[in-house]
Amino acid sequence: MAGIIQLLPDRTANQIAAGEVVQRPASVVKELLENAIDARATVIKLYIKNGGCTLIQVDDNGTGMNTFDARMCWERHATSKITKADDLYNLNTLGFRGEALASIASVSEVEMKTKCAQEDTGTRIIIEAGNFINQENTAATQGTSIAVKNLFYNIPARKNFLKSISVETKHTFEEFQRIALSYPGITFEYYNQGKNQSKLESGNLEKRIHDLFNLKEDELITTNEDTDIVEIKGFIGTPKISKRTRGNQYLFANGRFIKDPYLNHAIISGYSNLLEEKKHPFYILFLKVDPKKIDVNIHPTKHEVKFEDGQHVYTLLQSVIKKTLGTHYVLPTDKQLLNAIETYPSLNINDRFATVHSPNVDTSFNPFGHKKPKTPTNWEKLDAILNTPINSPKQKTFFTQPEKETENTENNFDIFQIQDTYLVAKINGKLSLINQHRAHRQVLYERYSSEQAVSSQQLLFPRTLELSKSDFALYLEMQQDINALGFDISEFGQSTIIINGLPSELSKADGSSVIIQIIDDFKTNFQDLKIVKKDALRQAAAKNAAIKTGEKLNPTEMQALTNDLLACKQKTIDQSGKPIMVKLTKQSLERFFQ
Repeated sequence: MAGIIQLLPDRTANQIAAGEVVQRPASVVKELLENAIDARATVIKLYIKNGGCTLIQVDDNGTGMNTFDARMCWERHATSKITKADDLYNLNTLGFRGEALASIASVSEVEMKTKCAQEDTGTRIIIEAGNFINQENTAATQGTSIAVKNLFYNIPARKNFLKSISVETKHTFEEFQRIALSYPGITFEYYNQGKNQSKLESGNLEKRIHDLFNLKEDELITTNEDTDIVEIKGFIGTPKISKRTRGNQYLFANGRFIKDPYLNHAIISGYSNLLEEKKHPFYILFLKVDPKKIDVNIHPTKHEVKFEDGQHVYTLLQSVIKKTLGTHYVLPTDKQLLNAIETYPSLNINDRFATVHSPNVDTSFNPFGHKKPKTPTNWEKLDAILNTPINSPKQKTFFTQPEKETENTENNFDIFQIQDTYLVAKINGKLSLINQHRAHRQVLYERYSSEQAVSSQQLLFPRTLELSKSDFALYLEMQQDINALGFDISEFGQSTIIINGLPSELSKADGSSVIIQIIDDFKTNFQDLKIVKKDALRQAAAKNAAIKTGEKLNPTEMQALTNDLLACKQKTIDQSGKPIMVKLTKQSLERFFQ
């Protein structure tokens, strides 16, 4: 009697494997680039169209393959990297399972051209949805070129899970960037929609970081420690270049990019209190351990690894970060650092620790010798405003609202400012507390969301701004949408833009810093929170154009801002659900004293 268990056809098995290995176009980019590196290529070119959904092509000048290997490499579990299970614990290559190419071919249309030095002609192979179509001799130079077209065309359900072209483009460039950082001795080129957006000449790691991120020399701190357990090399950023996003954090283990929240926590804790709240440091660190003491085979994408001495690696990494920062700032006295140095003598403290600047202490200072002057506030007006109206003349200010019909007319309010952050206003006989930054941000957001054109003010002296490679690629995706918000910005060479004009609210601002913050906030809102691109851009622009917390307003400006807020469609809660304006009723005040 026949059983119910049967062997899956190779085509079906490959498509199932593709679900693990090929999650999105960036997964294909990773596999093809790693294969090119394993083939000892010195020049690698990546071509992308429509975020990789239409085309992903990698050309390299590596060793290439002969006719037999060119055909065999597309078979599942065909590999030149390992021959027995024990080899998994002594890996010196990036790829080793031999399932990536078969998985990619099962969900796309593939064309490969390859040639090795030992043969006079090359080999051309065509595969469609895992079906071998054709193999023939062809003219070719040494190396390999693989073009993956129409990813997931034969599995529409998988294709529907892909994000927008801009998001997929971001992920493909991130994968390109990670591998380019890991191998600075290789020349890499990145083409998007036929345009060369990044050419990285071979060199050292510091040059590669500069080419990708445009950081200054004094913004990076060299890290270099060799212990019996792990060798740690690379660069960490100074606290001043920390950001609210985690994008510029790269950790590599034996040349392989990894994601490890546990070790990321070690790095951040090493900064101690040098970072501002909710800021994340920049780092590019390489860990080198004995291949026998690390398992890279715990996840199909190989982004996750397992260390045999994970706890010790954590402690050493944290201690090295503390030591590195200590040579530039203050001498660390953390017990954990001292204990780590005693436990691992190879973690040497260099002579610079002896000359680290100590904090200056004024031994004559007596905190009780003088009365601390009282800081003036406006809280004392709270009682008076309930009984005595403050009459202020109406004036026009920089808080202007597009003309539209509204039930609210411009009014004067009894109003004052507290700690240059909050407005207290008596509106329709009731007391309201207003967050001035959120209020102006909401006013600008609704203005940007309207169909009316936003006025732009031309700069007397246009400013140029050099962006990182990834930020420049993102800027190109949203260039028209940025200019629609009152900016006048255009390309000015590779990775550089020129700012000719700014929205009227930003005429006195530093346009360069605003653009950097808008791109940074856009990445957080759009790509992490998955909201509509234009809406994310409006939110980012409004946030950075709005008056800031701690900015002093005169009575006329307070009046105008309150009027503009009351004219908004949404005036009490902002887009993230945080309150803009709250009413202070008798009942709410009484609760404070219960």
